[in-house]
Amino acid sequence: MSTAISIGECMVELRPVDGALLKREFAGDALNTAVYLKRSAPEIEVAFLTATGDESLSNAMVDSWRHEGLSDRLVFRVPGGRPALYLIETNAAGDRRFHYWRAESPARQWLQHLVRVGGVEVLETADLIYISGISLAILSAADRELAIRLLKSLKTQLAFDPNIRPALWKSMDDARQCFEAVAKVAAVVLPSRQDIQLMYGLDDPDQQLRLIAEHTQGEIALTCDVDGCRLRASNQSMALPARAVQVVDTSGAGDSFNGAYLAARLRGLTALEAATAGMLLASRVVSLPGAIIPR
Repeated sequence: MSTAISIGECMVELRPVDGALLKREFAGDALNTAVYLKRSAPEIEVAFLTATGDESLSNAMVDSWRHEGLSDRLVFRVPGGRPALYLIETNAAGDRRFHYWRAESPARQWLQHLVRVGGVEVLETADLIYISGISLAILSAADRELAIRLLKSLKTQLAFDPNIRPALWKSMDDARQCFEAVAKVAAVVLPSRQDIQLMYGLDDPDQQLRLIAEHTQGEIALTCDVDGCRLRASNQSMALPARAVQVVDTSGAGDSFNGAYLAARLRGLTALEAATAGMLLASRVVSLPGAIIPR
């Protein structure tokens, strides 16, 4: 059985429903990807690596992961800790706006806990490691440097989504340096068009794809919203058109693409088949509210 480990943060999500009412859910980019990977390939063991608290919200959060079939063997509990929280709003076009409360999130210490139990040895038990730029951005500068060194030392395959959130970075220079360092050792790079716009000021997807290829030998699946996907694998590039869909909420679009893509690759499908599966799932996700849609 194949094994994947997704590293990152899960937060309490509050989302408006029926006017002023708020619905509580649990989400976060690395967690969303883990969920969609597991749903896409139930036979794969998917472990979520994070740190969280030991109170009722954290317990409910971990229970929700178990309900999705995720392994919690790499969830580190921090006595007295509490998970981060965010409020999400969407406009008529389905675009998102987030309000975060995450300064004291235990997930910021995921690397320290991982190192205590073996670091590289733990990660190399998996066939695939998935990490995002958010997972790295929430670390201290010293921990981020150590995390990048750890990722560079891995023999197992690494998948990386830069998922740039400017508020988490001291500067775009820091974000670019991190992206380039991790992309260099990644087997799969999964950026969005917006990520490259933010870091490099480029808007054209084909130019973006060529730029990313300068920084990685891995395969690239660049998601481009209404312009579909740009794929580069085995030294060949191709454009995949977007599916026509009524967009309700873009939350989780990239994460669902990543989950389906990585599940397909772990199953032995081609990069083109994986990208097609990712776009199909993402088109369903954006047609419904919430980052993690009902099964």
